[in-house]
Amino acid sequence: MYKRMVRMISFLLALGFLSCNPVNGRDEYLLTLVNGMNPTTAVTTSFTIGTSSKINVTSASVILYFGTPQLFGFSLVSPPTANVTLAFTNSKLNAIGNLTFTPANYSTIQTITLTSNTQLMESSSLSVTATSADTNYSGVSGSITINHRNVNIVYTGSSFIFKEDDSAPTLNPVLGFPITNCSVAPALPNGLSLNTSTCVISGTPTDSQAGTTYTITATDGTNTDTENITIRITPTVYRIFITATSYDGNLQGAAANGPAGADLKCNSDANTPGTGTYKAMLTDGTNRNACSTDNCGGGAGENIDWVIQSGRIYIRANDAASLFTANASGIINAPAANMLSQSFASGTTKYFWTGFAQTNYWQEATAQTTNSCNNWTTNANTATASEGGRVGASNTTDYTAFRSGSGRSCDTFYYILCVEQ
Repeated sequence: MYKRMVRMISFLLALGFLSCNPVNGRDEYLLTLVNGMNPTTAVTTSFTIGTSSKINVTSASVILYFGTPQLFGFSLVSPPTANVTLAFTNSKLNAIGNLTFTPANYSTIQTITLTSNTQLMESSSLSVTATSADTNYSGVSGSITINHRNVNIVYTGSSFIFKEDDSAPTLNPVLGFPITNCSVAPALPNGLSLNTSTCVISGTPTDSQAGTTYTITATDGTNTDTENITIRITPTVYRIFITATSYDGNLQGAAANGPAGADLKCNSDANTPGTGTYKAMLTDGTNRNACSTDNCGGGAGENIDWVIQSGRIYIRANDAASLFTANASGIINAPAANMLSQSFASGTTKYFWTGFAQTNYWQEATAQTTNSCNNWTTNANTATASEGGRVGASNTTDYTAFRSGSGRSCDTFYYILCVEQ
């Protein structure tokens, strides 16, 4: 009997499934494993350690797929002298209600529903805490490992434009589950390759081609997901990026004016690509301006040292995601739901100085001189924030990508959007 008990303890310790608080020195675990993964099936046996075990659980750990809720069961090992309430905490799961066991139903398995709210492949802990007037159960706690999975493959964009004979930015997908193989159909353009273990696309495309849709398929042998992306290859593209460094409204520095100072910052930033010259996409109405009428009604003649040029194809610098092709006036007509094919950046929203008006599209905001932080030469606090410098947003595709919300005080820090020339 003693040897069997030692073997049982060793087995549970090898599982390493719970981190629990001991009641006394002889306790090994406060939560013990219920035999069988299906908590709705009657349990005929359970693994326990002596008489000190408190709570039975369905399993040592859970593999939980996003979009597929899963039941998980609990019961008490011994009858309590008062009701026992179990509470659950985990920020990666949808809210879980409490379970209450009574002296009459303590051994009956009750279930909770585990629903993942993260699409990332990561682990979290489901904390379990008991409260009761029964001192044998009061304060008992432990945790269960949740391994989150998502049968999902997502790239940083859906449409990419690569420059012919130029090393393409590596396309790294986010995978929500561990894969065993990745494939693509049809075959990628000459010079590009797919890593069949990671779904990463890389290489140097050698031939121009029109936009072509490719289906990437990722599998773990049982589960499969696909992602469609479009790849176009052209002799010339122009890159746009958001600076790694943020700045207050005084962008001039040692330069002749505010826009020129912002240009210097674009070309010395950590995010600047290794080649090309860049200018800041902002306006002060005098030294740099896109339009003097809505959407440049007078044509490109309204441009002053403007950074976007007619007919050019613009892409995100970091991943070559397609952004827009400029019209004859060096802009994209506003307003429109999808002025951009994709946002200026994926991930956390970043705001960058622009100075544009809210509804006088592509014109300088001129209600107050501080709408462009005095032509990007002052970092003074703007008493009324709404009178401060105007900004654009990195995560939108309509006109708010160029003018988002009210003004921002000129002593606050925002980024710069930089355009290749």
